[in-house]
Amino acid sequence: MELLPNCYTDLCVNGKWFHYDHGANSVFMLNGSKPLTFELDSLPKTEDELEMHLSAISSELI
Repeated sequence: MELLPNCYTDLCVNGKWFHYDHGANSVFMLNGSKPLTFELDSLPKTEDELEMHLSAISSELI
């Protein structure tokens, strides 16, 4: 699915929840009261691309 401007996506990848504001260079991993911020290498255009970015991030945390 295409990521529309002025929207956001919350996605669970490998048991970790992420929040992404479409068009932003960063993504937040929900971590209680202290969310962690990660910078994306490139802007995802689809939800599948976003999931690939998040899979790479979450696999580094395991």
